[in-house]
Amino acid sequence: MKDLNRAFLFILACFLLSMGPVSSALAESPDVVNIGVGTKGKYLVVNARLIDGFTETIKEAIENGVPMGLTFEIELRQNNTAWVDSLISSNKIRHQVQYDSLKKIYRFSELGKNVKRKKITRKGSRYQKLMLTLQDIPIAPIYKLDPNEKYYVRVKADLETDRFWFPFNYIFFFVPFSEFETSWAQTSPLAIDPDLELLRQTKNTRKKINSTSKEVIRSFNK
Repeated sequence: MKDLNRAFLFILACFLLSMGPVSSALAESPDVVNIGVGTKGKYLVVNARLIDGFTETIKEAIENGVPMGLTFEIELRQNNTAWVDSLISSNKIRHQVQYDSLKKIYRFSELGKNVKRKKITRKGSRYQKLMLTLQDIPIAPIYKLDPNEKYYVRVKADLETDRFWFPFNYIFFFVPFSEFETSWAQTSPLAIDPDLELLRQTKNTRKKINSTSKEVIRSFNK
């Protein structure tokens, strides 16, 4: 009951502050940066980081027991010059964190296509890194890529409030940090190394490819 009362007082304070002419919660502009593309096993994988994703107000809400969810949308597209770029594959990754005030731990989960993991930590810096980082997220099987074509990966993120429990899902409608969505951030054109195709065709007579190789992706124009 004490934690619930504290959460209500916190939300009420946020609501009153939002009535002012300027909200500091809106001052930040979250962006997806450091998008990296490589291979792991049979998959093309993506790494990225969200900056300015947590304002002090959002971090305070988490400390008061409010669950927070971030959704990352990832797309692999083929770069076409004469028509609209083709969507080759996509993945939607959902990060969620919730603070357990009794055990004084943060529960983190990551769910998506071919992605499922849970972590528990006592460190605020650790849960923030987990929430804001994408690491080795599978986006497409390597066999789908044509060495003669160029591709790019783009990523965007948004803060979820629609899955909050009652009454937070209603109260947060009025709070200025209740939702944000970044713009799409994308890589420069990428291509699969032709040697990888050759290795795949002769896999029965040659040594198995290292499952964590990062040398098969080439970047152009940067």
